[in-house]
Amino acid sequence: MSETLASRLSAFASDLTYARVPQFTRDAVIWHIVDSLGVCVAGAAPGEESGEVARRLVEKWQAPVGATVFGLGARCRPEASALLNGALIQALEMDDKHGSSLARPGSTVIPAALAVAEQRDLDMNDVLAAIVVGYEVMIRLGFVAGERFLERGYHTSALLGAFGAAATVGRLRGCRADQIQDALGIAGTMASGIQEATRTGSTSKILHGGWAAHVGIVATDLAMCGITGPATIFEGHYGFFLTHLSPVAGDLDWRAPVDSLGVTWHLQETAFKPYPCCQILHAFVEAAKQLSAQMARAGCHPKEITRISCRVAEPGLTLVTEPKDRKAAPEHPHEARFSLPFVVATTLLHGDIDVESFRGDRLRDREIRRMAGLVVSEDDPESDYPLHCPAVMEIHAGEKVFRCRVPFHPGCPEAPLSTDDVLDKFARNTRWLLGDGARKVGESLAATLENESVQDVVKRLTP
Repeated sequence: MSETLASRLSAFASDLTYARVPQFTRDAVIWHIVDSLGVCVAGAAPGEESGEVARRLVEKWQAPVGATVFGLGARCRPEASALLNGALIQALEMDDKHGSSLARPGSTVIPAALAVAEQRDLDMNDVLAAIVVGYEVMIRLGFVAGERFLERGYHTSALLGAFGAAATVGRLRGCRADQIQDALGIAGTMASGIQEATRTGSTSKILHGGWAAHVGIVATDLAMCGITGPATIFEGHYGFFLTHLSPVAGDLDWRAPVDSLGVTWHLQETAFKPYPCCQILHAFVEAAKQLSAQMARAGCHPKEITRISCRVAEPGLTLVTEPKDRKAAPEHPHEARFSLPFVVATTLLHGDIDVESFRGDRLRDREIRRMAGLVVSEDDPESDYPLHCPAVMEIHAGEKVFRCRVPFHPGCPEAPLSTDDVLDKFARNTRWLLGDGARKVGESLAATLENESVQDVVKRLTP
């Protein structure tokens, strides 16, 4: 059989050593671990619905040996730990995300890697190399179809994550390339994730990162025990891409996943998310802040606003504005995190977006709802989405009009967060568990040595 995409990616996964990973990618991957662990602990907080659900599940799934569920002080079998940690990482919409591929590897690859490595007591150099593998596989597979999964209502990263996690776990377990190829084939029959929850406020979407991590571990277990998967899982007539996307609009880019594989690295292009909401909304938070400053200089008060016009590219426009009645007055935090009107109104009235922005009192706030009702939206034909998530906003206040365009979403390579920003985010997210020393714990994690045991690293998150 001629080479397939699965065979190329499997060979890359099995062959990659830490020594072959360039220094700038090594530097980046440790910060993505720090960020993901902090977001996980935030999702586990006692006041969060995700944390309360995870506590109840831990009571059912805990095991005397296995891997840590961060923030909960419990252990589960690795596949269950990966499921819970991945869900907690994604619960508050603060996990990292790569632009043009729409991949969110931090909520899938990292929990899978840490769960398997902790159980096997591996060193960090093995973990770092395996995480690089998973990020590259997820991101590169995202290049094949771009935003076309989202156009169909799928959660792109949920689908891609199963493959990234399988490649990661196969690398950690020392699998042969043919075993990783089988794991990819098996993962393809388990990959799933739809976006309907973003329209209703239900919480099933937070499971997507964790489910993909879980699938990656289980698929690798099955492959190592003799179950085989199709080598043509990606290109085949009944393979992953054609079954999900037929009839296919335009051409699928089969070359992109292997172009400069092992030479060009995409992990460091992945954005850290500063705000706990859909990434499409992040540039609108920045735009609302800038327009608020313009209005203040002009002596205008937010109560004078009569119209807020926003331009967003499809398919993101539908994701954050439909159904209109629910997006204008979301009733659940998860629904609000995908609401353009709510996020814009909250920023204009309160000056910023943080975890507190999605509490019940904000959701019921009459002034926020009134302001959200002034938001109108339309397609942005000049947007370069999904490479970036730009914002175009115009505010009418009295007889004055204020305009702003933010071309890059914060956290992307063109508008990066600094390491201090990531540490500050980590401290905010973990202070409930780690107290005033939270930032120092983040600094300690960022300074992790390559030969340290994963088990020793995990202990730093136990107060």
